[in-house]
Amino acid sequence: MSPVARPGYEVVPGGPADAFRDHVVRAYQDAPGDWQKVLGEQLHFQWGVFGHPDSPRPVSLDEAGLRHLQCQLAVADAFGLRHPAPRRILDVGCGWGATLRYLAADFPDCPRLDGINISAEQLAYCAGQSDGTDRIRLYLCDAADIAGLPDGAQPYDLVLARGAITHFPPQVYERAAEALARRMRPGGLLVVSETLYSEEVLAAEQQLPLEEDQLALGHRKSLRYVTEVLRDSGFRVLDERPLPSPEDAARWVLELKSNIDAHFPHGASPPLEAIRAMAAELATALLQRRASVHSIVAEWREA
Repeated sequence: MSPVARPGYEVVPGGPADAFRDHVVRAYQDAPGDWQKVLGEQLHFQWGVFGHPDSPRPVSLDEAGLRHLQCQLAVADAFGLRHPAPRRILDVGCGWGATLRYLAADFPDCPRLDGINISAEQLAYCAGQSDGTDRIRLYLCDAADIAGLPDGAQPYDLVLARGAITHFPPQVYERAAEALARRMRPGGLLVVSETLYSEEVLAAEQQLPLEEDQLALGHRKSLRYVTEVLRDSGFRVLDERPLPSPEDAARWVLELKSNIDAHFPHGASPPLEAIRAMAAELATALLQRRASVHSIVAEWREA
């Protein structure tokens, strides 16, 4: 079946949606303006890098979020990210489009950049931020259905999944990794940023009731599991490291809480209240190395 056109994006038909999918969609249905008060104008929502020896001045969340993305791309550069230059790029779970817009500027000669998301609200915002060219294509598509994206004869050279895997139930993540492997160029790179937890934390934790999981983060994962699934799908893990540092990650989440306190002193939407409630505990877990933000670079190798 061909994708169904919608204003600013297309709908990719897929299999039955996972029951958790609607829960993820609800987590991001608030107005972008509310999220901007918390995350910054550019809406980077995947941690931030603050420290820089040559820049003692204060660093905004927008700048910190961009630095994190740039640091990840710098690591991937060491593995040939730009040689050859990507001809097709995919952003899995593209959110409000901050990463996708930066990639379009960073790779000006790349003729095709695709963004997929399951949130129609976020995709509509992305479409509204378009530069008017047809280089960026947006799709309402479950990650498990990546194999159904159009133009299958043109493989992806670079794929980013920054903060998306955290929302996937295990079966969705495993299907997504398999589907992604079928759409990548041999030697193509996958760049992942993910919040992960120690095996001890995962063994001891109790499953959060669905009605209390306002940010749809109930399917926590370990580094071992995330990388094993990639390897089982034909990827070779080239690099994995904590990025940003535990100190920067803790600062980032506490700055979100500070912004929620400042802009919504009398209460915010359930997802923002969930950030406020979890921030101090998560910051402590990051500093104690019970949780981490990991950057992973993997290469797909043809079987």
